[in-house]
Amino acid sequence: AKFVYRWGPVLIWAGVIFTLSSIPTFPTVPIMWWDFVLKKSAHVIEYAIFYLFLARALTNASPHQLWPHKPTPKHWLMTLAIGILYALSDEYHQSFVPGRTSKLTDVGFDTLGMLVSLTVIKKKIISKK
Repeated sequence: AKFVYRWGPVLIWAGVIFTLSSIPTFPTVPIMWWDFVLKKSAHVIEYAIFYLFLARALTNASPHQLWPHKPTPKHWLMTLAIGILYALSDEYHQSFVPGRTSKLTDVGFDTLGMLVSLTVIKKKIISKK
């Protein structure tokens, strides 16, 4: 039960990301700039959520605690490294999906989302303890 509580959200969210990456083409917005903003914002938001779930799982949280202890810099870096590896694998996966492209810049937007999440977690959740 503890494993499901900790890792269930990570696995489900990784599945959501994988499923979205499997869609051959997304509708485009007529204004190219807005299309870019919407699609890149989706990368940032997807991976901000993924980082939150992953960081929480790696703290050994139990159902009655969100963060059982103050994570170390090593914890944050390990979480970021795992997230970046997943983002890279996701881009590789997209290279096989018709109508999709694989771009390292998208991994940059994914990383940005994870860094935003890290900042929010540290400032809003951890600092209140």
